[in-house]
Amino acid sequence: MTTALAPQPQATTTPAPELRGIFQRSAALIAERGWCKGAELLYVGSPHNPQAATLAGALQWAATGHAEQPNSESEQALAILRDRIDPDRKAPFDDWELFCAWNDSPSRTRAQTIALLVSARNAVERDGPGGGLVYRRALPASLSQVPVSRTV
Repeated sequence: MTTALAPQPQATTTPAPELRGIFQRSAALIAERGWCKGAELLYVGSPHNPQAATLAGALQWAATGHAEQPNSESEQALAILRDRIDPDRKAPFDDWELFCAWNDSPSRTRAQTIALLVSARNAVERDGPGGGLVYRRALPASLSQVPVSRTV
């Protein structure tokens, strides 16, 4: 006797060229305009035209044109970065806390943030939309409810 298996939901993925563009635009924003850090900070300036951005703020802006509005593309890009920052998933943080902790580390530099984005772009170029991921996981909805700006 065989039991029929229920169909498994398919992970939706953003095409590799779009993901590469998100990582490239994020790196360019931070390189050309600035990078910021601070408790629950996503950007400095306007969400449509940030003067500086955190790692998450830059990715959201590059994906949506708005630094405080995530979408499926920015969530996929952040999931790729999650696996680059914590490949063994041993950090005792949820995704948002991990990005804040990584971005806001006292020793973190702008150059390291740009290098992470460039390495993710190169991984997508080499490995496809998953960037070498074994699985994909979206960020929790709470990311869209984070305060968006404060003076640093």
